[in-house]
Amino acid sequence: MRILFVTNMYPTPQRPDFGAFVWQQAEQLRRFGHAVDVVNILGFRSKLNYLKGAVAVLRKTSSTPYDIVHAHYGLSAFPAWFRLHAPLVITLHGSDLLGSRFERLCSSLICRFADAVIVVSEEMRRRVPGIVIPCGVDLDLFRPYNRNEARARLSWPQDKYLILFPFDPRRHVKRYDLAKAAVDRLKAEGIGAELVTVFGVENREMPWRYSAADAMILCSDREGSPTSIKEALACDLPVVATDVGDVREIMSGVAGTLLCTQEVNEIARNLREALNVPRSGRFERRAAMAKYNQALTVEKILGVYKKVLPTFKAKRRRLGYGI
Repeated sequence: MRILFVTNMYPTPQRPDFGAFVWQQAEQLRRFGHAVDVVNILGFRSKLNYLKGAVAVLRKTSSTPYDIVHAHYGLSAFPAWFRLHAPLVITLHGSDLLGSRFERLCSSLICRFADAVIVVSEEMRRRVPGIVIPCGVDLDLFRPYNRNEARARLSWPQDKYLILFPFDPRRHVKRYDLAKAAVDRLKAEGIGAELVTVFGVENREMPWRYSAADAMILCSDREGSPTSIKEALACDLPVVATDVGDVREIMSGVAGTLLCTQEVNEIARNLREALNVPRSGRFERRAAMAKYNQALTVEKILGVYKKVLPTFKAKRRRLGYGI
């Protein structure tokens, strides 16, 4: 197949971590032998880039016979709607459906014009009808390294408990304030803990960060299907997280994972417990992520494409457009 991704989340040299999960899907499709082009809408720079994105989509689909146009994130679907001769698939990732009222309305509206809608969690499906396909994780890339070697490579201290916060602290929805307050509580109890914030790092470097830490923390107000948790568990790292998105489902029955509220004392208590989780070397947490293998995720997405194509072609024939 020839596929066009239209997205406002995609890595750039300036932001190598931004939308890495969309890039991973594109790479997996290419490994499966499909051709993938990308229209990357730099919406964070200017909203006018959405208009430029619509022009780029129109140009590309008028000159190239794409089988599928796949928009990632609700706002990206508006430029993608201007495609020619191909069905439109939309994936909603989280804040586009769970965030501001404006984004919720935009996403709900544009989904009415899609040939198929994918959502990444059951919570989102309850808001917009769609096929639930959580984001996957590249298990070939995300694998555990020796903790001491990882810390030496990163020049991180060997004599402290390191708690990883793999998000930009300026994004309020991620609630860095709660993570910091919980770690400060541990310090006040005499535990030699340190909160390590990591963002803006290339995907290939992240397994070293997960492997060097003693636990990962997620305190978000909302999430869709947080890839960071799957990546951490694929690197066999214990995780403490709030009950948002599909976190409960991801961590269900997985040793070394603890679900909590946003109450600081509870987060601190769960972190204390996570720091005592033995690293047995049996990699139970990694094994639990097999069902989120990126290859399986992309196979499900391909199933959506294959289901949409004949319906779209039949509709075009009825309308007299040919194939």
